[in-house]
Order: sequence, then structure tokens, then C-alpha cells
Amino acid sequence: MWAAHDARIRHEGVKRLQHPEVGLLELTYQSLDLPVSQRAVHDLSLYTAEPGSTSEDHLRLLAGLAATRPRAAEPTDRLS
Repeated sequence: MWAAHDARIRHEGVKRLQHPEVGLLELTYQSLDLPVSQRAVHDLSLYTAEPGSTSEDHLRLLAGLAATRPRAAEPTDRLS
């Protein structure tokens, strides 16, 4: 399949996600390849909501929820 180039990797588009707390999110995404060495490549994916959209309102609501919830205790590697 790869040799025939029948498979395509999408680097941009729209994702629709159903979030359990705020409902449908429709986000535009773009993925960028970040080469860090000759053998390793990392992807950076950016997701945004259209300004003034319901999805933007839902993302703001999620940000507010995250800001008001207590954070879970983080594991530490330090010895006491």
C-alpha cells in the first residue's frame, strides 16, 4: 500500500470530538513534522476552534473547569 502511495497522511483538516462534559467539539488541526535528529521525527499538532463558534465556547468552558478543579497529587522522584 505504501509503495503504491494509496495511503495518505493528513496534515490538516477538521476533527469532530464528542467530549463527555461539553459535547461536540469541531476543531481545525494542522500537524507539523519536527525533525530532531536524522532518525527521529516528532509531530506537533495544533488544534483550534473557529472564533465565535460553539466549539470555541466549549473550549473556554473546559478551560474554566480545568482551572477550578483541584490538581491530582503529582508523583515525585525525590527521596525524603
